[in-house]
Amino acid sequence: MPEDDNILSLTADGVQFAEWKTGVENDELDLVSISLNADHTLTAIFLSLTKQLEVKFEFQDARAFRVLDEGGLLELWAASQERPRPAQTTFRVRGHTWQYESPLAWVHGTAEPYFSYMIATDWDCLEVVSYDAPTVKVG
Repeated sequence: MPEDDNILSLTADGVQFAEWKTGVENDELDLVSISLNADHTLTAIFLSLTKQLEVKFEFQDARAFRVLDEGGLLELWAASQERPRPAQTTFRVRGHTWQYESPLAWVHGTAEPYFSYMIATDWDCLEVVSYDAPTVKVG
């Protein structure tokens, strides 16, 4: 069957990273709590071990999220060896397997160019599909 150039392929170019400035993009963070309200507001609380302060990420209208340990992110870490991510802790990502498995979350839940938001720690990593960047409060 011939390829249709009009078909949206979110993973055709492989894993790609983008910058996401948060003020804690290279801090060592620990996940403390996550809550999701009925209005799709996702609130994630982390502790910055670097700053010894609480960091609150609040995503309005979160469409999907997942919490993974480091083992669940081997695809991203391998891709980062070839194309380094712009920061250790907070960055945006697209073109990975989760996007392939659930493309509608990105098509209906993000603005082009279909990146999700990643908060990586030594133990638990949070990935959020949201149309807008979250508010980030440190301290």
